[in-house]
Amino acid sequence: MRVLWTHNFDPAILDKGCFMYSAYEGLRDAGVDVQLEYLGNLRSPFQMLSARKRIRALSGKFDVVHAQYGSACAWVTSGIRDKPLCLTLRGGDFNIAKNIGIMMELHNYFASSLTKSVLDKFSSICAISNRMASQLSGLELNKKLIVMPSPIDLDLWRPKSYENQINDFPRTKNVLFTSININDQNKRYSLCEQVIKLANHQMGDVRLKVATGIPHKDMPNFVAACDAVLCTSISEGWPNSIKEALACNVPFVATDVSDLAEIASREPSCRICKPDSELLAKALCEVLQAPRPMNLRRHVEIMDLKASSKRLSDIYKSLLMT
Repeated sequence: MRVLWTHNFDPAILDKGCFMYSAYEGLRDAGVDVQLEYLGNLRSPFQMLSARKRIRALSGKFDVVHAQYGSACAWVTSGIRDKPLCLTLRGGDFNIAKNIGIMMELHNYFASSLTKSVLDKFSSICAISNRMASQLSGLELNKKLIVMPSPIDLDLWRPKSYENQINDFPRTKNVLFTSININDQNKRYSLCEQVIKLANHQMGDVRLKVATGIPHKDMPNFVAACDAVLCTSISEGWPNSIKEALACNVPFVATDVSDLAEIASREPSCRICKPDSELLAKALCEVLQAPRPMNLRRHVEIMDLKASSKRLSDIYKSLLMT
């Protein structure tokens, strides 16, 4: 079985699509012959049409084609007519976030519209969260809709003892904030800064650790050395920063995005709050002052790379049998 993965995560941008590359390696380790194909810049109709023609020709060498994102990536891939097609939706390609700036809102609206226009062309659609699957359920996709978060390598993302944490982290309270671009209005970095300022006023010794531009190989130690992760986003598919933190037994304080409320309802060490700096700071202080939780990994065990790779391989096999 040969599988082609189409994507538009620019390889020149550090950590762009790192979750996809991890899943790719896991699938190859599971014995699936999978090839990545970067579609290039898809910002003009000419570029989209050119990529669509190229991918249609390339697809003849493969049994299944899997688009790793909606929007233009899905549109390009949907031009293939004689192969089973799979699509993974990740959030920004379907959700329309508000209050992120007029240009980004227009971009999101266009991306979502483009995604919806080709959903019927795909044999299987993977939503990375239960919340997204619920939003998609009204589009009569139930028969081919699968909830499948991006996998995480639990052998790589592991809790660290304080003795093994990286040396430049003193035992103050370190709060993680992750973003490829802190100017992304969806991430609300300014709200994060307000929360940290208030938390410092309430309990002192709270340090913000911004994970941006850090090589992915260094991230597990960076994350495990933190005491909490803060997510202030307007919208998320399934935030990898939270997933990785939970794998390292690091609790979260977050706005109500993705499936995080489901976890917080079962996990006393985690909090969901309205996007209010005082409420978030209060919750963050409570989390930081509580005993460090011991088994947050259980919330992401279902997303383990090996199990997810086996499941995805089975999905491909079932598509070939229909």
